[in-house]
Amino acid sequence: MMPAMAATSTTTAAGNRSAGVDLLRIVGIAAVVAGHVWSDSLTRASIYTWHVPVFFVLTGYFWSPGRPLGGELRKRWTTLGVPYVVWFLILVAALLAADAATGQVAPGTIGDALYGGTAAVRPFSAFWFVSVLFIAAVAFRWLERFPAAVAWTVAVVGLVMAYLAPGVVTAGPLGLFLVPACLVFVLAGRLLRRLRPRLPASAGAASLSIGVGFVLLGLNRDLDLKAGDFGSPVLGVLTAILISVGLIRLAEELDLRIGVRASRVISRLAGCGIAVVLSHAGILWVLKTPRSGGVVDLVAALVVPWAFAWIVISTPLGPWLAGTRIGGSARAASGVVPRPGAAQTH
Repeated sequence: MMPAMAATSTTTAAGNRSAGVDLLRIVGIAAVVAGHVWSDSLTRASIYTWHVPVFFVLTGYFWSPGRPLGGELRKRWTTLGVPYVVWFLILVAALLAADAATGQVAPGTIGDALYGGTAAVRPFSAFWFVSVLFIAAVAFRWLERFPAAVAWTVAVVGLVMAYLAPGVVTAGPLGLFLVPACLVFVLAGRLLRRLRPRLPASAGAASLSIGVGFVLLGLNRDLDLKAGDFGSPVLGVLTAILISVGLIRLAEELDLRIGVRASRVISRLAGCGIAVVLSHAGILWVLKTPRSGGVVDLVAALVVPWAFAWIVISTPLGPWLAGTRIGGSARAASGVVPRPGAAQTH
């Protein structure tokens, strides 16, 4: 069978995780946290263009063709849906307790969080990303049955809508209406997988340099996908893809330079990722971090969730809070990240 989005010849027998790509995931999550600590122009320019798009590109890059739609739904529910629901309930309980004690929780906070997507604010700041990634993966699996042109058409139409009516694409529950536009990055990841056998490591460096160059020259407006802002028309998405592609290829090149022990630590830290994404804004809420941010706030929002998740993923609570458990079959939110050339089970 040769479906339009089938695997390329680069997918072979299963191999080990790519420590380099796992490290990239860790850096990306840290950037997401930093983006919730600071909102100044320098932070936005340096990380907003790539810190969320890279995870959608990775979804496409490590996509496993042919999985049944029901299997995809079950997998995403296990790795994304369950932690989403559990952390939502934990944070709602914290809000209710705080409101009972102080009465200072803003009216509508819990209702907005339940609606999700753009409406959800601190301590639910990053929940939109998890729900959109979940829906995008399931949608992409459904679109897999059609020629690739259909998926590209859906993505391009969604992107045009985001440029023309950002208020509309951000109005959907759980960020639903953002999904078509975000599929552009997933498709870019699939394209990268097909082109990879012909791309030397220098192509990754060139891609990253061009993307960063666009940012430094001010040719691209910063992206903010949660707000439905995909940057400057065409150039915004192109810049995000170029930087993401460059980071992925360079990350893969790190594999042979990372030792076995370091790889294990990196893999475990990456496995904590979904718990950190969903819980870090709770730390910022407790600290009442201002928009101007603070180094202490950043350190706390990184160290506390990661340390907690590091312990949890070795316990029966791992699948509930992190979507994975060390030694189990479940994986972190973005799935297994194999070494270059190996098959994967995203």
